[in-house]
Amino acid sequence: MTEIEKCELTLKNLENIRTHLLQEQAELADERGRVALAAHTGDKKSRSRLDEINIAAAKFASEFASIEAAIIEANKRLDTEHHNARLATDKANAEAIAALNAQLREQLHDAEDAFADGISSVLSAKELLSQLHNLGVTSPSDPLFRINVVIAIKTVVQQLPQNYISDFEFQRLSPSQKRQFKQLADAWCQQIANQIGDRHKEVA
Repeated sequence: MTEIEKCELTLKNLENIRTHLLQEQAELADERGRVALAAHTGDKKSRSRLDEINIAAAKFASEFASIEAAIIEANKRLDTEHHNARLATDKANAEAIAALNAQLREQLHDAEDAFADGISSVLSAKELLSQLHNLGVTSPSDPLFRINVVIAIKTVVQQLPQNYISDFEFQRLSPSQKRQFKQLADAWCQQIANQIGDRHKEVA
């Protein structure tokens, strides 16, 4: 049982006691009205009972005041526990926010590094293709390389959520149109390897 639950249970019990006291007081008031006339007109039995009721009424005032004080204190303690619980929740949330914030920063830094590495790799591949062309390799051509690299980049972009993709101004690729850098690399490197093989045959 949590501290809040304990405080709520204590408060409920005190309120039940107060309700019971009020019921008893109401019953005594009704009875006093019934016996008061007889008690004040000489009936000894009624006088004795009226005295008991008056004593009980005086005791009620003291008991009710103490119950009221106890309920006020119980409410204060319950408020304190709620306040402490909110502080604990705020602290836990702050720690969670700090951890998530650090991860968010790390992921965005990683994204920038990854994009920078990707662009650098594409430009390096373009330069390597130029060197291959200088050595007589004809395929893939510069236009073919450019077109397919752009398609591969679009393919990667289309992995984003749909509302992100909508902010890019290009026609969506169908599944058959999509390309991946590894797929292009494997196909083109095989073409170049075949051209190397053809040169060997010519030399022989």
